[in-house]
Amino acid sequence: MHYTLLTPLNKVIKIAKKHYEELQKQNIVTVQDLLLYFPREYEDRSQFTDFSHIRADQKNVLRGEFISVYKETTRNNFHLIKAQFREETSKKILECVWFNTKGIDKTLPLHQKVMISAKAKLQYGKISLQTPNVQIYEGETSEGLYPLYSKLSFITEKWFFRKIHEELFPKIQNGTINIPNIVPTHFLKKFHLLSRKEAILTLHYPKNKNSLQKAQDTLAFEELFVLQLVSLYKKQTLQHAGQKNNTGIHPIPLNPEMIKDFFATLPFTPTNAQKIAVFEILKDYEKNISMQRLLEGDVGSGKTLVAVCAMLPILLEGYQVALIAPTEILAKQLFVGISTFLKQAEEQSFFTKYPIKKSNIFNNPSTAFLSGSIKGKKREQIRKDLRTNQIQILVGTHAILEENIVFHNLGLAIVDEQHRFGVLQREKLLQKGSPHFLQMSATPIPRSLAIIAFGDMDLSVLNELPPGRQTIETKVITESERRTVEQFIDDQIEKGRQAFVICPLVETSASEGFEDLRSVEEEYIRLSEHIFPHRKIAILHGKMKPKEKDQIMNDFKNKKYDILVSTSVVEVGVDVPNATIMVIEGAERFGLSQLHQFRGRVGRGSQKSYCFLLHTKNYKNERLSAMETTTNGFELAELDMKLRGIGEIFGIQQSGIPDLKMANLMNGKKILEAKEAAEEFIASKEPLDSHLPLKDAVENRKKNVRSQ
Repeated sequence: MHYTLLTPLNKVIKIAKKHYEELQKQNIVTVQDLLLYFPREYEDRSQFTDFSHIRADQKNVLRGEFISVYKETTRNNFHLIKAQFREETSKKILECVWFNTKGIDKTLPLHQKVMISAKAKLQYGKISLQTPNVQIYEGETSEGLYPLYSKLSFITEKWFFRKIHEELFPKIQNGTINIPNIVPTHFLKKFHLLSRKEAILTLHYPKNKNSLQKAQDTLAFEELFVLQLVSLYKKQTLQHAGQKNNTGIHPIPLNPEMIKDFFATLPFTPTNAQKIAVFEILKDYEKNISMQRLLEGDVGSGKTLVAVCAMLPILLEGYQVALIAPTEILAKQLFVGISTFLKQAEEQSFFTKYPIKKSNIFNNPSTAFLSGSIKGKKREQIRKDLRTNQIQILVGTHAILEENIVFHNLGLAIVDEQHRFGVLQREKLLQKGSPHFLQMSATPIPRSLAIIAFGDMDLSVLNELPPGRQTIETKVITESERRTVEQFIDDQIEKGRQAFVICPLVETSASEGFEDLRSVEEEYIRLSEHIFPHRKIAILHGKMKPKEKDQIMNDFKNKKYDILVSTSVVEVGVDVPNATIMVIEGAERFGLSQLHQFRGRVGRGSQKSYCFLLHTKNYKNERLSAMETTTNGFELAELDMKLRGIGEIFGIQQSGIPDLKMANLMNGKKILEAKEAAEEFIASKEPLDSHLPLKDAVENRKKNVRSQ
């Protein structure tokens, strides 16, 4: 009888009912599920440790026998199992200790030759081996790296070893269980990878570290290749959506003279990064499929200008543009910025030279703002003007996504701070007929990670700051320097400036690890009553209603307050040119990318600006020192990823970053190889039906992406 990887486990190997029920709870149901339950670590048991070379910082492998075993209960009711082990060569007696491990005393082989491996502990002049692994020794050392599996509930490590190596492996080797390749063979050869069967077998018992690495590389490539295919198929669907429902627009030829003339209306020269991003967007318009592009820009890199340049060819062809931001204050900020650019162009006769097609009403584009706070006749007028093409650009909040907001002919949708919008919201926007889609984000993400998180998007990066932007002086300070900083803040306010104070908590917490952290509420009271009673101070946090938050931010921007004490709600987008000081309490609680975002809230005017990072007294600030020397958000994001890991920074569930078993998301080379291979496969127009294992893997990954 032959089995597939999707055959239920209990049809292939013997499993007790209670074991199978427990495995089902852990989503280990099929042959493939068990084969992908890889060892948690490996031990090199090929070389024995001499008694005189036993060390605490590495695993020691010893031969010998157990001569006694007994239980012990500590004063804290902690259960120990101890055994006396006689090492074979030296005949020395060592103590072995297992902590809260049931059953060891009943199964430990006494007076038999065994091989054990464990780290050692030296205390009071006595060596003890901590929770050793035990294996009956039959005269030969283990070849290769011995696999150690994680225990699951009552299912032991030995159970997994026995079922995988003694029951599944023989069936794989004699062909009873078939393991087909998911990645097409020519890609395996091109990138010097193993077959899927060889990779899985190797991962369960590698010969050496090199073979282990090659097996890991193979399955990592497989994961990334499948993931990229899912993203590219999704991109194809989005790009061709307009063609299917006849809402698409015709290709727009690149007009370099028009862009040059628009740049000439600006009071500054765009950066090279801005010019490249604009060129990439306009080249997308030349194709007969819709643009799907992510514009990543560091704090203050000039995304608004790129967005306006992206609008121009669409507007001049007579189509409409929608731009959506997550908050009313950010949307209004963008509305003002866009209106300013367009007014400057209009005053210099740009729209006289480049009139809007299909419009007999006016030459220059009409711009409107829409949010939840706009109601009644004003809202009805906007809806009417939008349907009749009296409005060419609509800037606003989620209100634009409502069903009764209907465009005459939407040609471009732009979403700012896209990570704050869900997939369903994006689909609602695309249902309004937009063939071109531009997402913008001020959160720097390393390029390799952006390819994974936004695989269905092409990527443009703004990594330069426009001329004239202030360099923000950043300093890590201790509690003893707090008073000096507060005096400096008071002096700056006296000169007419404003300050942000960021706290990691809303309320005071007595929870372990949070005792030293200041909350927004207590810091507001401390500053307003004891430190700056003569200053106007506001408080802002995420528990407030959106309307209340927007009002406070507007009042702060309009200089009604000197100091704003806030949580991380000010992280993105808020532009207060008069604010020159950013103080971040408990700075070690934030990631480097987030600290960089906070810092970007100041330095937006012509005055010298400062960022002070206060850390709790017990915290070593080596990580924070990078903020003092680096102003590049992408460099900080790379460093943050290395120091804290991807999941902690971005949040796997929230970010769209998939949960992968084998692939290292920091390995840019492997990610690019997988992306290139997926693009080559798509370009070959080879049907997925001719690669059924690959088709199944793609469909399963699609389901996983939807569930995340």
